[in-house]
Amino acid sequence: MINRPSIVPALLVFCWLPPATAQAQTAATPVIASAAETPAGLVKRSAGTVTLLRAGLSQTAQAGVAVRTGDTLRTGPDGAVGITLSDDTLLTAGPNSELVITAYAYNPTTQEGNLLASLWRGTLSMVTGLIGKKAPEQVKVRTRTVVLGVRGTEFIVDAGEGTK
Repeated sequence: MINRPSIVPALLVFCWLPPATAQAQTAATPVIASAAETPAGLVKRSAGTVTLLRAGLSQTAQAGVAVRTGDTLRTGPDGAVGITLSDDTLLTAGPNSELVITAYAYNPTTQEGNLLASLWRGTLSMVTGLIGKKAPEQVKVRTRTVVLGVRGTEFIVDAGEGTK
């Protein structure tokens, strides 16, 4: 058994920290945007090294950056990122994590939808939103070895240090 420091307290504290102030984008930083696609959510907090990958392009994931289906978020050894989805699901990825919003759909009128988040490495703290409360079977987290069906509202997943 590998002795690893517990990151649970750090992830929980990070979830409830006040949002970081979004820094202005510089001309050297590409802004990744797709006007045709509605964002799944927003980066609410970002600390250390956090990169958003979309359609082969990467940018620093700062507070206020939109997150869309298919986006990959990678954190460095000093990184952590907090994301709020449009159904109020809270996702917090810890250091050395790779998180993909694989599938996401939400209808605010009916509060129906689905979420599949893929955690390829690292840790993820999740507090389910309206989709998980109305239809928990529609919320899943995939790792390299398993697909987790969500039946609770708050949990932490540790996918280890491997790669896809």
